[in-house]
Amino acid sequence: MNRRDYIKNTATMLGISLVGVSLSEILVSCKENAKLNWKPVFFDNNQAALVAEVAETILPKTKTPGAKEMAVPQFIDKMVKDTMDEGAQKDLLESLGEFEDEVDKKFGKSFLELTQAQRTEFLTEMDKNKPRSGVGMWGIALEKEAPKPTFFKIIKGLTLFGFYTSEEIGRNVLAYDPVPGEYIPCMPLNGQNAWNE
Repeated sequence: MNRRDYIKNTATMLGISLVGVSLSEILVSCKENAKLNWKPVFFDNNQAALVAEVAETILPKTKTPGAKEMAVPQFIDKMVKDTMDEGAQKDLLESLGEFEDEVDKKFGKSFLELTQAQRTEFLTEMDKNKPRSGVGMWGIALEKEAPKPTFFKIIKGLTLFGFYTSEEIGRNVLAYDPVPGEYIPCMPLNGQNAWNE
């Protein structure tokens, strides 16, 4: 083998190995985007799918509608875009990344790939081990070094807020009795729903 053939073969082998590594990186990094039946306005599709699954794990469908059925993920997406300032939005996205890292560290896969039991276990553990909230009053922090709220804490709060303030839940699920105690009318009131009207 002469010098020219050696250089040509070495360059070919080096090129093949680099193309192989690059191709494998491209294939691994190109995960299929999550399928959504709505268009997010703040999150990208994968983040919106994660938010939707976290919300559905917090409030699954039982006798009452689940978070997805009540369009809670869309509500969260809109609330984050319209009510949070840029700093809070940036903190939320950073915290979302930390959330995904914790899931990957514990299970070796993403939250979307977990079984329902694993999702429930992880979120229950997150809820138990959450950092304490800073002391505040009327939205004003009374501590100088209050910890930032985590992704899970924000999403849990927005999930519950969106679910319980929806018209469907207010009309058909929540039973609000403005007058405590038993009301005995002078005539029968059958077939009426006066909970939220």
